[in-house]
Amino acid sequence: MMAKHKPEFDGPWKDILDLYFQNFVAYCWPSKYPEIDWNKGYKMLDKELTKITRQSKTGQKVADKLVEIYLKNGSAACILLHIEVERSSKSSLPERMFTYNTRLRDLFKKSIASLAILLDSNKNWRPNVYKEELWGTTVEICFPIIKILDYQDRIPELEASSNPFAAVILAQLAVMNAESPATRLKTKIYLSKRLYAKDWKEQDLLALFKFIDWVIALPPEFELEYTETIEKIEEESKMTYVSTAERVGIRKGLEKGKVIGESEMLVSQLGVKFHDIPQKYLDKIKNAHTDALMAWAKKLLFAPTIEAVFEDENTLVIS
Repeated sequence: MMAKHKPEFDGPWKDILDLYFQNFVAYCWPSKYPEIDWNKGYKMLDKELTKITRQSKTGQKVADKLVEIYLKNGSAACILLHIEVERSSKSSLPERMFTYNTRLRDLFKKSIASLAILLDSNKNWRPNVYKEELWGTTVEICFPIIKILDYQDRIPELEASSNPFAAVILAQLAVMNAESPATRLKTKIYLSKRLYAKDWKEQDLLALFKFIDWVIALPPEFELEYTETIEKIEEESKMTYVSTAERVGIRKGLEKGKVIGESEMLVSQLGVKFHDIPQKYLDKIKNAHTDALMAWAKKLLFAPTIEAVFEDENTLVIS
């Protein structure tokens, strides 16, 4: 029986929001875009968010982003973005939105805008309010949601858009609709070809490829066919996503990993791409836990230098 390859959503979405937050607001929350002073930039407050999320007792792996922005009136503001992957009748999303909002308000002493991004496939599940009431005392929070499924009827618009976040939505919709490995392969190839056809800048091309590669997971035998197709596209377009030697070498390393262990697998992958591995990185690999090894292995595919592989885990390596 063919093993199921469960796609990963929380990590890729957090990384892509780091890179394309402004594009996200422009495309998905256009009514708020003009209210933000983009000339002053924005800042991801991951450390500040950790102060309140580490207290969570839900036991769930939560994907949240806290963003500091500046409004046109000159004041600073914070937006809490929550990415909800799966719908459940026992979901604690509304309560969690309330809890995190109140904790952040207490931490920053200012109002916090909360927004839920729903990646589930149930069109009827749209939680946007939490309310408690006891003996005449009522507390309530209402928050807007962005349902990715709602873009299903806007495929032509997404395909025609020059906003990189439209490509992100297309990839998420594709994995929601593609159940079998063969269908996922066909979809992944189609979306990859569209990236080349869009003539994106190299930075955008690599970031979007990385997102597609993460969310549309394929079994090894289908991944090989995908790799061969990408190589043909590169030859025709005279552009390089990741060289043939790197992709094939890395895939072989992944297959050998079952035998030689995760640490030796990563060393093998690094050797294929960078040849020389400084001793300090060998020491890091030797002492690392599984989560760190897997994170480095994912970065390896797109890292331009060996130093970039071992950068902070929240850094998106794209250049």
